[in-house]
Amino acid sequence: MEHQDPISRLTSLNARPASRRWRLLLVLIAFVVGGGILRNALGIEWSTEGIRSVVSDSAFWAPMIFLTLLVFRILLVIPSVILLPAGGLLFGVVEGTIYGAIGLTLSGLLNYGLVQWAGPQAFQSRIPPRFQGALDIARSKAGAGAVAVISAYPFGPITIAHLGAAIAGMGFFTYLIAVALGSIVRAATFSLFGASLVESGRLGWASLAMAGALIIPLLIPRSRAWLKQGFGKSASDDES
Repeated sequence: MEHQDPISRLTSLNARPASRRWRLLLVLIAFVVGGGILRNALGIEWSTEGIRSVVSDSAFWAPMIFLTLLVFRILLVIPSVILLPAGGLLFGVVEGTIYGAIGLTLSGLLNYGLVQWAGPQAFQSRIPPRFQGALDIARSKAGAGAVAVISAYPFGPITIAHLGAAIAGMGFFTYLIAVALGSIVRAATFSLFGASLVESGRLGWASLAMAGALIIPLLIPRSRAWLKQGFGKSASDDES
């Protein structure tokens, strides 16, 4: 009997792609409406301090609230660059990194599951031409490395990279490892920076770490090319 990953088992329960697409649309509408209601109910502000205030008031449930915000950040319109530093500010570098990496990975798995459920073919023809390069990378042998690098980069199209990898048909376990590794690096970078906001002695080191995370991948030709294509630019743009 052929082994199936969890996502494949889930999507195989309904064999009609058209039906899955309609169900996906209803799920997305429910998520958007629910996300708006949740954000208003919690009074979430678009700032690291606002996130810290909301989560810290949750006491015992703080880690769970923080993870929920990370997983559904797209629906709440809260970027990870605001959420992840709040993790370091709230929980410290180590726990902030752990919670941040778990949240980003779960979010990536949610994206993967939604694409597989609706059917990757339904998305492929709707990808703008500028992002076709990202799909080509995801299909290549270096696809996992590209997803890991884009996921790790502090500022970048992490959700686009995850959706692109799922649409391109990257295997579940390959995708999981790539997303998890990249998420650990991104979460650690921002958690260190967030924790340094309350410990001034760490601010200099945190700033250096952030600068290194931003600059070092750009100095390596292959990772620079992956990032450019993740942003929807062609590798030839450097030469023009």
